[in-house]
Amino acid sequence: MHRNSPGQALITLAVLAVAAALTSLAQARSWTEAASGRKIEAEMVSADDSSVTIAVRSGQRFTLPLDRLTAEDQAFVRQNKSSLPQPVGAPPAEKEPRAKADRFEAINISGADAIPSTGTVNQDLAPLDEAIKKFMAEKGIGALTFAITKEGKVLHDFAYGWSDAKLKIPLQLGTKMRIASLTKPVISAAIHTLVNDGKLKMEDRVFTVLELEKLNEAKGGDERWKKITIQQLLEHKGGWDRDKSGDLTSRGDMIEAMFHIKTEETEPMHVVRYGLTLPLDFEPGERSAYSNYGYILLARVIEKLSQQTLVDYLQTTVAGKSKAHSFSLSASDARDRQPGEVWYCYHPEYPQKQVPLDFHVEARDGAGALACTAADYCRFLEHYWISGEVRDQRRLAYTFSGSLPGVTAICAQRADGVCYTAIANRRDNAKSEWNEELRSAINTALALTSLK
Repeated sequence: MHRNSPGQALITLAVLAVAAALTSLAQARSWTEAASGRKIEAEMVSADDSSVTIAVRSGQRFTLPLDRLTAEDQAFVRQNKSSLPQPVGAPPAEKEPRAKADRFEAINISGADAIPSTGTVNQDLAPLDEAIKKFMAEKGIGALTFAITKEGKVLHDFAYGWSDAKLKIPLQLGTKMRIASLTKPVISAAIHTLVNDGKLKMEDRVFTVLELEKLNEAKGGDERWKKITIQQLLEHKGGWDRDKSGDLTSRGDMIEAMFHIKTEETEPMHVVRYGLTLPLDFEPGERSAYSNYGYILLARVIEKLSQQTLVDYLQTTVAGKSKAHSFSLSASDARDRQPGEVWYCYHPEYPQKQVPLDFHVEARDGAGALACTAADYCRFLEHYWISGEVRDQRRLAYTFSGSLPGVTAICAQRADGVCYTAIANRRDNAKSEWNEELRSAINTALALTSLK
């Protein structure tokens, strides 16, 4: 992520010669985020029609979307941006501060037959292979893993595509891929484990469990925070509605500015603390609204009560019981990922030019940062319902999907005992429409096969 050094923010001799009316604009002022009322002292460096770049006292610069600031701040920018003095030799202001859509290079695949695959050939499941390769060719997907299990037995485990962005080396079995929101059922299973072990109750309140009252950000906050239970977090009933106020876990720019940190320094607790400053969108338990933030809180509950890191606790409980040992925490930077994890068709991917995500992957651990093999996720599904409860003899049917920049992931537990997982390293442009398209293709092909 490009940031200007403090030295580049120094006022030059040329700027000192600018009229006083202009130089006054370079003085620090208080900026306010409209949603939370949180303030930051910084000077305006540059601006355009949709964003403003500010510099805090340390010299760090942050580019904020105007629509996240108060009407007063927006008016100030519009009134003063054209007359703002620019230091001699300073780089021009960025025209596009953040990528609003997924950025990836087009992958041209000549046809389904050109896609390599690795796995044990099962002629009865040939329609599945054909359907997946056709889907990959149509969408330009470079890597996809797929597995099917039934009653504890792996019936199908295949890797399709390539292990490198140049599409030269065939993808191998055992490759881990980021699973996006498929992380949430795993987090739910871990919470149920804590409950079953007597360490937690579903009616416990997260504010109390995490001792959030000790944080400065909790002072003067929404009093309804103190009512939110573990059960409500699991059921997305905590009080946050991303359709109303946006997904606060994706406000990386505001979190960075408020805590004076860089993107790569953002941790889950920064996200938690930022959320404490925001008012809830509805009364806890009143209704359900999908919430990534709630699952980041649940991950903090797991770590606090287990006194282990999230991944360590999963390995000793949920993953260990399922014999699904490939679960790990993914990383934004490809250089920081564990061996065996795939490349993603999204920037930043080292050594390509880096374009920042709206968030730091590691900071959203409980909401979507786990990685594993498709076969291991099926093994997890064999032992736990997608709801997080331990599986029993009931014939239930569940489906779940995950979507992030560079990830399309789906899974299913069918009433006939079949489980499947498919994970791809690309998604539609800032959308999740490919999830259901992929599910439809797989279900149609499964209807033509004989699973034994």
